[in-house]
Amino acid sequence: MNTPTKTILFLLLITLEGIFNTAVAQENKSISQIRKDNLIELLNYRFKGGFYTFEKIFTQSVEYPPMAKGNCIMGIAIISFRVSCEGVAYDIKNKIPLGFGIDGEISKFFTKTEGMWNTCRDDKYTRFEVPIQFKLLGTITNTEDALLVIEENNPGYLCNDDEYYINKMEKYLQKGKQKKALQYIEIMVRRDPYNSYYQDLRKKALGIE
Repeated sequence: MNTPTKTILFLLLITLEGIFNTAVAQENKSISQIRKDNLIELLNYRFKGGFYTFEKIFTQSVEYPPMAKGNCIMGIAIISFRVSCEGVAYDIKNKIPLGFGIDGEISKFFTKTEGMWNTCRDDKYTRFEVPIQFKLLGTITNTEDALLVIEENNPGYLCNDDEYYINKMEKYLQKGKQKKALQYIEIMVRRDPYNSYYQDLRKKALGIE
């Protein structure tokens, strides 16, 4: 085999290895990571300054409300909205309200993004769903799904981990006490909103399946 042929074969093998490694990496990505990657790509296109500017404005303008912190309120608010191709944000909805002043902080943030959206030529770039997490240090909870995170120290005492509420929920469900289980199911829906298991349990407990 002559040298040029060896070189071509070597380059071909390197290329194939690169393609294979990329495919494996994509396959190993979680649904959550794929969702966040797609959202970052969309924000890079539509928001002036891209995702990192969007994130910077968020961290500079949003605070953890003392009332929420004091009551160990944590969770992931899912904000859906649209931005027209003319750059106007509208139809802003909070699918998972967290209360205790948190929803107001989120609204304040979106007010600050007015006038900061790029135009586009295709409506497929107009829909957004941004998961925003409020989390207290020292508490074990789902941390995979949020794109934006506000994390602060606990209020001077440890708040309950997810496991505490899951155990309470399962205890009452096993006893057939759906209504008593509901308060703990609601907490887990707020803390882990993309988990369809908790959503289904909530529907059953409310009798709306």
